[in-house]
Amino acid sequence: MNLRRFKPDWIFLLAVFSLLGIGMIMIVSTSSVVGLSTYNDAFFFIKRHFIFLILGLIAGLIGFVIPHTFYKKIVSWGLLLSFGLLLLTLSPLGVEIGGAKRWLDLGFFRFQPVECVKFFVVVFVAVIFDRKKNQLDQFSKSLIPMLIVCCSLFFLILLQPDLGNIGLIAIVIFCLMFLSSIPIKYIATMVAACIGLLTIIILKHSYQMKRVLSFLSPWDDPLGNNYHMVQSLIAIGIGGFSGVGIGESKLKYFYLPLQYSDFIFSIICEEGGFILAGIVILLYTIILFKGYEMAKKSTHYFGFYFAFGLTLLICIQAYINIAVVTGLIPVTGIPLTFISFGGTSLISSLFYVGVILNIATLQHDKQYDVMHKSS
Repeated sequence: MNLRRFKPDWIFLLAVFSLLGIGMIMIVSTSSVVGLSTYNDAFFFIKRHFIFLILGLIAGLIGFVIPHTFYKKIVSWGLLLSFGLLLLTLSPLGVEIGGAKRWLDLGFFRFQPVECVKFFVVVFVAVIFDRKKNQLDQFSKSLIPMLIVCCSLFFLILLQPDLGNIGLIAIVIFCLMFLSSIPIKYIATMVAACIGLLTIIILKHSYQMKRVLSFLSPWDDPLGNNYHMVQSLIAIGIGGFSGVGIGESKLKYFYLPLQYSDFIFSIICEEGGFILAGIVILLYTIILFKGYEMAKKSTHYFGFYFAFGLTLLICIQAYINIAVVTGLIPVTGIPLTFISFGGTSLISSLFYVGVILNIATLQHDKQYDVMHKSS
């Protein structure tokens, strides 16, 4: 890869850095009250977020410099690492927060192993679709290996429990399957099976059942199980079209929980109104379409599925978070990409951006080499 010939998609990068900037501003606004009351430092969270941002930019640079084909070579080891980290999470080394064991404590920050899982699942699916591109219409030869690996990982994630990230990974896989040559009947069958399993899981787990019931009737218990959702909807309603002004939120004063992480979009709506909320959604959509454009230019199947799979991870995660805080789907515990406070999500998302740019740059290098040889 020749850095001198690097010509990034500036619209893609502008969208990413715009979201990072909005995230910095909103974390200052939403976290100062909690930081002052809990740590006697109004800037406690933004200082940590800034450190995570620097680490994320370094991770993005690493993702850009390392040839993306490297991950194709180590995918088996990556999947083994994913299994190992998930097992560690379920062991006494795992940290339980809010009734779920999803974190490993590394001392200076808590790490979510599911981020490693998401990355290597996308790599694995891209490898399968590349190697089996002429056999994707044969269920046993192409899809069975993928299903065995993915379902095994999903089972360990379910034990945490973390249905939100299972849903995110499944949606990304189905989107990639839809873009491949896999027959629609196979995809439809698998989607139906997933919906059936999801229904059984929800019915058997009171933790998930409460979330679904809260989603269906949020106003029945506004001070109990439905408190998060009700306060989120109130914040959105207060914001209206133009918002109350940046820093002027009332709901952030201990009314809305997780106002600087999972429910930060609610405060975006309250302070910036429909205008700022619409801009945020538009920026994610720009990333989605630009990511697809860059992936589509790849000279091989692996590069296409890898680049667009990572793009889908970034954008679908954001869309799920927005759907949650606006009351369209039950609470999942998934953060808002590039904006929510949280080291693991921010660092991994910026790493994805670096890998996507690496794939796009490799394509540009190949086009340059072809033109240079023909001249």
